[in-house]
Amino acid sequence: MKVRTHLWDGLILFLVAAFLILPLALTFFYSVFTEWMDILPTGFTLHFYASIFADGAFLNALLRSIIISFVPVLLCSMSILLVLYVITLYFPKLEKYIEIACNIPYAIQGVILAAGILSLYSGKPGILSNRIFLLVGAYCIIILPYVFRGLKNTIAALNVRCIVEAAQMLGCSKLRAFFTVVIPQMKRGILSTMMLAFTMLFADFVVVNMIAGSAYRTAGIYLYQTMSKSGQTSSAIIVILFITTLLISTLTLLIQNKTAAKGGTR
Repeated sequence: MKVRTHLWDGLILFLVAAFLILPLALTFFYSVFTEWMDILPTGFTLHFYASIFADGAFLNALLRSIIISFVPVLLCSMSILLVLYVITLYFPKLEKYIEIACNIPYAIQGVILAAGILSLYSGKPGILSNRIFLLVGAYCIIILPYVFRGLKNTIAALNVRCIVEAAQMLGCSKLRAFFTVVIPQMKRGILSTMMLAFTMLFADFVVVNMIAGSAYRTAGIYLYQTMSKSGQTSSAIIVILFITTLLISTLTLLIQNKTAAKGGTR
């Protein structure tokens, strides 16, 4: 019975994996052939990938996507960490109200948020008229519920009060204990939460196109502009973006495993 159960589990896992990988595999095959008019494609070529990497505009757009995705994640994560730390130590009764406020963006769609930000701040004097600044603020709002939930679960797994009290007995202030004791013990949870938020923003097109537009051409906008020109080139861009996300996820996983190994040897 156990062997049969394992076979069924393996079969179901294989079918799910095939279902998820098949669209990406077909996209890759389409990007390395010039024609696909019959059952099998013809004309193998890497010309589309070569032309993409030879275009400096795509590399710049890819770099912009990474930057505009990482900055809001970093700002939002640090802000929520400080809020959760203060609430846990000083105002535990306010936690439910903070959670309600952080979950409000769940009900706000990206188009509605972008339109509201533009109607409220567009044309205002000072920094609020800067489209990049508005885009960073919009992204911080979009990922707020996910960052809050991930970091809340992570900090809830720690007995923060006992950790801080132990650090104070050794002559450490509460603020220093937060950066030198609490955060190192939350590294894995912080990295996982940041990775989730990063992948959400990295693939965004609607919000960045509405707020920044041509002023900040990301990989998503580059892909949209290429779709009307060449299907193979668009497929190649999709594959490159997937590989980029995969490499960033793998790097994050390696850092997590390295952190866990260091923690286990202490």
